[in-house]
Amino acid sequence: MTQAIPSRAADCGQLLMVGLPGPAMDDAARELVRDLKVGGIILFARNLESPEQVWQLTHDLQHAAREAGSPPLLIAVDQEGGRVQRLKAPFTIIPPARELGETATPAEVERLARQVGRELSLVGINTNLAPVLDVPRGPDCPQWDRAYGQDPRQVARFALAAIQGYLAGGVIPVAKHFPGLGDTLADSHRELPLAQSGDPSRETDLLPFREAVAAGAPAVMTAHLLVPRWDSRPATLSAAALQGWLRQKLGFKGVIITDDLEMGAIAAQLPVDRAAREALAAGADLLLICNDWPAARDTARLLSEAAPLAARARKSAARLDRLRQSLLSSSSSLEEVRAYFHRG
Repeated sequence: MTQAIPSRAADCGQLLMVGLPGPAMDDAARELVRDLKVGGIILFARNLESPEQVWQLTHDLQHAAREAGSPPLLIAVDQEGGRVQRLKAPFTIIPPARELGETATPAEVERLARQVGRELSLVGINTNLAPVLDVPRGPDCPQWDRAYGQDPRQVARFALAAIQGYLAGGVIPVAKHFPGLGDTLADSHRELPLAQSGDPSRETDLLPFREAVAAGAPAVMTAHLLVPRWDSRPATLSAAALQGWLRQKLGFKGVIITDDLEMGAIAAQLPVDRAAREALAAGADLLLICNDWPAARDTARLLSEAAPLAARARKSAARLDRLRQSLLSSSSSLEEVRAYFHRG
């Protein structure tokens, strides 16, 4: 990413959430934020070393966004619990959702989510890609341990508690993975899962999402899932799924975030830039590219050249701008971070 970025491409950069190569503000991160003006950054283990280092990284990223005249960045992490939590001790360790569903109450999950949210906010992370709203049918489902249970009403109760807790803790929760991976047997990281349920209304899978939307969930993440009763395309790339079901039937008005467009379920069919274009056309707002940060430039350029998508891009940008403008700047100091994480 060394060439000048055309202004039209930079306009579409705000529709991207992109991973970074390392744990510090480097040239790649600077160009993503300053020149491409991405809307968000997602952090992984390669970016995370200590609470102080995370605070410094997020501080530098937001400083670069302010210098570029952009609203605050969405800075996200997967901090679900169990096997999916990027931040380790001294951050709070979260049990797997299945364990919480069996041993905790929704009130306890809300308190835990509030504590996790406060810790994320303390180090400058303002978005948690959690909770999972999938309703797995059995242990063969790849989401088995990541879900609060097999009863959709229980999943809804616990997920809503987590959403409320994260919001109270100062971070944006992201309900995932719409329209539900609970009736699948394949892992979308490697291949495209096929919905096993023959119910065209997907009521078991959609009930938690329906209740989360009614409760005001600010963001929903898509699933790379094929629902043959809906469409011949994966939900992430399906207007029937995102506009017909999520927007119109469920009434969702917030931000739709794709799952990683580099996952096998999508990458086996399309390169990242084309997948992003088709996801935007389908109704997604924020396009997730977790590892191939150099592809962000080509993706933004391709989006900017897609004239038929201009109106949709403007709507997505407006939703993202509202969400980003709602973010409160982290007021914590490095001294406060040290005091909290190294107490007692």
